[in-house]
Amino acid sequence: MGLAFVLHVVLLGGLLAAATGVAREGEAKTAQTVLAKALGRWQFIVGKYAGTMAAVAVAAAVLGAVFVACMYYRVGFDAEVMERALVRGGVGREVEAFRARQVNQSLTVVPGLVLVLLQVGVLAALATALSARFSVGASVALSLAAFVVGHLTVFLDGAGGAAGGAVSRLAQGVLAAVPFLEIFNINEKLSHAMLTPLEPGSPGAAEWAAVWAYVGWAAVYALAYASVAIGAGVLLFRRRSLS
Repeated sequence: MGLAFVLHVVLLGGLLAAATGVAREGEAKTAQTVLAKALGRWQFIVGKYAGTMAAVAVAAAVLGAVFVACMYYRVGFDAEVMERALVRGGVGREVEAFRARQVNQSLTVVPGLVLVLLQVGVLAALATALSARFSVGASVALSLAAFVVGHLTVFLDGAGGAAGGAVSRLAQGVLAAVPFLEIFNINEKLSHAMLTPLEPGSPGAAEWAAVWAYVGWAAVYALAYASVAIGAGVLLFRRRSLS
């Protein structure tokens, strides 16, 4: 629930920023002034995307820090009355184990927060590319459609294959262009897992390492898709008349 809230808040802000960054300046003719200062069109697009992601990263960091803190203190709220009393008045192993549990619980959500940032980065790159050619409204609408379709890729792929013929080919074409966003979704796994990075050698520590390895592969995919999307945005912007 918490990760979904962070995702939707950061996603909405990121898409609006990415979609307005290029489209508004193109419509207002202010892009001509910027490009007249020996700035290439590719630099303009990349700069807009970088600025958007800087703002997205700050927003994700703030919301993520609040969420991590909530998860830390949730352990205390969920603890039994007797356990809370022992920890508050005790010393030694009981307190250390309780504090370790708090840290482990809060760190469990960190990989999910990183995946939220990666997912927003992919969609922001797509919105930036679309805004190089389309209006703000169209860019936001298409990006939100990509968000929905990207999470239904497996279902739509099966439905398109069952339909056959032209419908199947059309579905395959659309799905090839839309990012596969389910790669960034491990919320279900994290919600039922207790990763234990502070306990080397434990099953939870091994799972912690496996989760971060998965995040690494997701980051490679996000970087590849964002690079292609921004490259497409540069090509679209080069063909756009700003006069």
